[in-house]
Amino acid sequence: MSKKTKYSLCIHGGAGVITKEDLSNKDKRLITADLEASLAAGETVLNKGGTAIDAVCAAVEVLENSIHFNAGKGAVYTRSGQHLLEASIMDGATLKAGALANSKRIKNPVLFAKTLLNRDDVVFVSGDSVDVLAEGLGHSMVENTYFDTSFRKEQWELAQSLSDDAIFLDHSNLKMGTIGAVALDTYGNLAAATSTGGMTNKLDGRIGDSAMIGCGTYAKNKTCAVSCTGIGEFFMRATVASTVSNLMEYGGLSLEKAAYQAIHEHQAKLGGDGGLIAIDAHGNITMPYNSQGMYRAFVSERLNKKSVFIWDKEEKLN
Repeated sequence: MSKKTKYSLCIHGGAGVITKEDLSNKDKRLITADLEASLAAGETVLNKGGTAIDAVCAAVEVLENSIHFNAGKGAVYTRSGQHLLEASIMDGATLKAGALANSKRIKNPVLFAKTLLNRDDVVFVSGDSVDVLAEGLGHSMVENTYFDTSFRKEQWELAQSLSDDAIFLDHSNLKMGTIGAVALDTYGNLAAATSTGGMTNKLDGRIGDSAMIGCGTYAKNKTCAVSCTGIGEFFMRATVASTVSNLMEYGGLSLEKAAYQAIHEHQAKLGGDGGLIAIDAHGNITMPYNSQGMYRAFVSERLNKKSVFIWDKEEKLN
């Protein structure tokens, strides 16, 4: 393969009710630093001629290891008080994909999703089999308590005090925190990955859009790479991620218009709340959302630019 394309990478750390009044300067600095570290990890891969798949994995892994996002270390609690993780990844060049749900012990779910992507016998694994297979393949495993954080426990306790028998939607609880990355590598290939702990106080066994190819994650070299964040039920019903690609391929829309329509029309009209990040085959980037905020950042070799956002105005880099 010959290097010819200028790379692009875009990441997100979740969308939701993220207001300036409720986000302290300290938390803002810490979260921005994590987003920068994620960008740096993914860009290092791309700058060295690595693949888009490896870049999105590197970027997502950094955020999975942070307590500030609802994935990996900072995952939310389920109704029974445990953590059930999910992730997915897709290769735009081959349309191969890997996905998992309801993992209790995989330290970095995105890396196991990548392992599944390289298999031909399975795309999606859920439940206890996920951890058994991952451990057998040598992935880093942890006890479920590794994912405990005081912030997420407080969210869970609040959720339980407000509702005994219904999912407490994170859009009423400040932060969703699902993470994801999309990339265009120097060979012209696209990839997308998404990772999450789901919704606070979710039913044990519930699976969201982050684990579902075409809903929370999608990549196709002909069109774009997409990673979503928001209330999963609406993103599943609207098949948001693949809708962006389909609007481009079959409707002739630009990346920006297709992504806007998928967020502000398709899922929003169902009552959904959230956003997405996307990159097309030319390195164009878009990051629409209809929530009060969305943690997101990008680096573009073509534009020679790196930016971090929480709301509409670009944040000052640390």
